[in-house]
Amino acid sequence: MENSLLFLLIFSAGFLIWLIILSVLLFNLTKKNNHFFNVGAEDIKGLLDSVVSDNKKFNKRSEKVEQGLDEIAHVMKKSFQKIGLIRYNPFKDTGGDMSFSIALLDLEDSGIVITSIHGRGADRVYAKSLQHGKSQHNLSAEEIEAIKKAME
Repeated sequence: MENSLLFLLIFSAGFLIWLIILSVLLFNLTKKNNHFFNVGAEDIKGLLDSVVSDNKKFNKRSEKVEQGLDEIAHVMKKSFQKIGLIRYNPFKDTGGDMSFSIALLDLEDSGIVITSIHGRGADRVYAKSLQHGKSQHNLSAEEIEAIKKAME
């Protein structure tokens, strides 16, 4: 009987120690759980609010950037992007290719063609507007060549 009493006492002591360990673990877990869902929840809510606010700011900036890109694209369509240059000598009795025709075109092949004719006594400069590669004015062969070169 003494053995069974001793066994019961050891078993009870072990069980008590085990119960204390489990109680401490449960207390720590409960403390962490309460901190996360009570105090920590405010931190998480604040963090989420911050992320949402930053996302809204990012979206506004993104819209402004897209609007700016659209404006730049619109301006780029109207800017000169194609250039054709032809140098030539219009007079047989003068030396060098001092005369030229230059075509400056946008994406729609509209723009201007400028011609400078260099002669002994005087220089002349002509500018003619272009719409879709065509002009209302008569074009010289060199001007037509400069326009074709720009359109390539």
